[in-house]
Amino acid sequence: MNKNTLEIYSLGYFLIKRGGQVLSENHKKSYRLWALFKYLITFRGKWISGETLAEVLSAREENLYSQQALRTGIYRLRNYLKEGTKESFTFIKSFQGGYSWNTDSEYWLDVEEFESLCKRSREIAREYPKEAIGYLKKAFNLYQGDYLAELTSSDWVIPLRSYYRRLYLECILLLVELLKREGRYDQIIKICEAALLIEPFEEEIHLIYLDALLQEGRKREALIHYEYTITILDRELGVKPSEDLRNIYKKIKREDPGVIEMDLNAIQDTLVELQDINGAFICDPDTFRYIYKLEVRRLSRTGQVAFLGLLSLTSPDYSPLDKKSLKEGMNHLEGILAKSLRRGDVITRWNDAQYLILLPGSNLEQSQGVIHRIKTRFEKGTHAKGIEMKTKLKSLQHLEEKIEI
Repeated sequence: MNKNTLEIYSLGYFLIKRGGQVLSENHKKSYRLWALFKYLITFRGKWISGETLAEVLSAREENLYSQQALRTGIYRLRNYLKEGTKESFTFIKSFQGGYSWNTDSEYWLDVEEFESLCKRSREIAREYPKEAIGYLKKAFNLYQGDYLAELTSSDWVIPLRSYYRRLYLECILLLVELLKREGRYDQIIKICEAALLIEPFEEEIHLIYLDALLQEGRKREALIHYEYTITILDRELGVKPSEDLRNIYKKIKREDPGVIEMDLNAIQDTLVELQDINGAFICDPDTFRYIYKLEVRRLSRTGQVAFLGLLSLTSPDYSPLDKKSLKEGMNHLEGILAKSLRRGDVITRWNDAQYLILLPGSNLEQSQGVIHRIKTRFEKGTHAKGIEMKTKLKSLQHLEEKIEI
């Protein structure tokens, strides 16, 4: 590169230099002038009216940047850019009340080089993969972050920023594809490690990295990185592991059976069975007792309310029922409970003649309505004579409170 060439860096950081001299540092307090430069270089080759430039420089400020101030700024900027050289050309052309970047001037711009390398690599990737890999690596190294990342409040830069980011990700995917063909997973690992410093939330890069680690036999590192990935995606983006991530986790476990299950989502899947999803949870008395204790502790902490219901089948005079009638009645009642209660409610057959139900999140009126509905359905549906349902309801928040229905 010619020593008089103006070098402009805009990907990840903003820097202008000529030879060994950093021009942007010499005048780093001239914020508006460099904002003017960034707009001109972004829309290089296009004529931009003075009014448009004034509006851009005045964005989010009360006073409009005057045309006189703009002309003064253009003059100063031209002088800044020519420091250290005796060349007579100008970097900024002016005509008809507007301005444009002189694309024939002696300059080098990283995004032009980046775009050119990406284009050339795509064109030759099929026939000349080794040369394409070389171009892609150069493009990869040029991209150090978002285009003009320091412009956090300038809307005009967003479309270009997204465009160069997309090119970068496409560059990575093509580079990885070509390296995979040659089995160079060690290089893929290094590329992903560098890329994740710039794009830490890009799941596709994490997937490529995990696969490359497994291909290299680095299973423990893959497991550690998987845990890191699902943690940051959940914490920063509120995103749960995708199917692709879960599949690669299963692959890690298959290749290393000694792996302790650390994925809470995977553990959760084993806890939830299909029959639990659409209705109340039916369990044995010991499980019910455990859930009851947990609910009491939860209510003491949250101040919410839940109700415990007791449903008993007996004869009108409270004498024991014959076994056949009791069995038919209890089976009938279980069917009614399964249809009448919500997901989240809990049911257990406490003994041969009684059911207990737990109604979390229901107030007194709602719980009384549930009990009344169950009792009505049972009485309408039972064909056995001499069977009555006795019900009781008790608040878990106020354990001394008991209501008979």
